[in-house]
Amino acid sequence: MTEEKATLYRGLREVYIDRTTSSYIDGKLGKLYYRGFSIDDLAENCSFEEIIYLVMIGEL
Repeated sequence: MTEEKATLYRGLREVYIDRTTSSYIDGKLGKLYYRGFSIDDLAENCSFEEIIYLVMIGEL
């Protein structure tokens, strides 16, 4: 029986597509969301530090 091993990439070299739960891109509407919040709303109402906290921790 052969065992499949996952390939680990350092950085994003040779990574063309992947899945994430921290962001969502709606290509048809041209919208970007981080953790369910519109990037437009975040940019208008949050500091850089608050957005980083949201992305890393998952809550504001």
